[in-house]
Amino acid sequence: MYVQQSVTRAPGNPGIGIQPRDSITLLAVEDIYYFPPRDAKGVVILEDIIMKPGRYGYGIYMTPGTVEVTSAAEGDTDQVGFQPQIKGKHPGNEIEVREFKHNNLNRKFIVIVRYCSGKPADIIGNMCNPCKMVPSYTGNNESNFNEFTFQQINKGDDIGIYAGTVPEEEPVVVVEAGVKTVNFVAEGQYQLTEGSAVIDKIEGGSHGAVITLVGTGGTAPTVAHTPDAILLKGGRLFTASDGSQLTLRAFEVADGAVVWIEQSRYENG
Repeated sequence: MYVQQSVTRAPGNPGIGIQPRDSITLLAVEDIYYFPPRDAKGVVILEDIIMKPGRYGYGIYMTPGTVEVTSAAEGDTDQVGFQPQIKGKHPGNEIEVREFKHNNLNRKFIVIVRYCSGKPADIIGNMCNPCKMVPSYTGNNESNFNEFTFQQINKGDDIGIYAGTVPEEEPVVVVEAGVKTVNFVAEGQYQLTEGSAVIDKIEGGSHGAVITLVGTGGTAPTVAHTPDAILLKGGRLFTASDGSQLTLRAFEVADGAVVWIEQSRYENG
């Protein structure tokens, strides 16, 4: 529930231009199995978006400095809503980008925008009000580029904040069978491997880092509640069966040690 409060100036230099990564992530609506709701204050999505088996998000490169994210409220009295959009330029007009345009026109997407500064990712669209792509091409003696605009179809929610793991095509790490300690490499998805191992520790990571452990077929490994390393809700064991996911966030405790705390889980069966 939102409680009214003053909005003060954010620390640092919040008014400078945005610095998105050079690739935005697109999630096709038909590929999404579960889309979590925003929290009670209406902005942040804390849980993971769950994709259907074998489906992932995919990226499209945008030239740095060309990406623009906008959102304005509009509408008559009692009909005001937001219709956010993101646009940017992709250099050239090679076969890959032409095929991308041809095969994705009129598809419905959720768009995730991540930032070089490490600030939380933005998310535009939801399952009932996704984005559609409007491409255009310009080629002349000075430039050669495609411009893509992804806009929410109807008025609705403003740009949200996505705090979950972005479901990308390739996992950050494939964890070998029998491993009990998972080594932190980077934020993202960690694909577990079939076997009866009990994972009870995650080595490394810094405060605020988020990872998602992705289940596997066959004999499923498990993740145990260990008070000094991994804290699971209610102390409940997680079974990493095929299609299941466990998202953990790192919290720094005494002497710089890190404890990983469950943020959300999805258990398949």
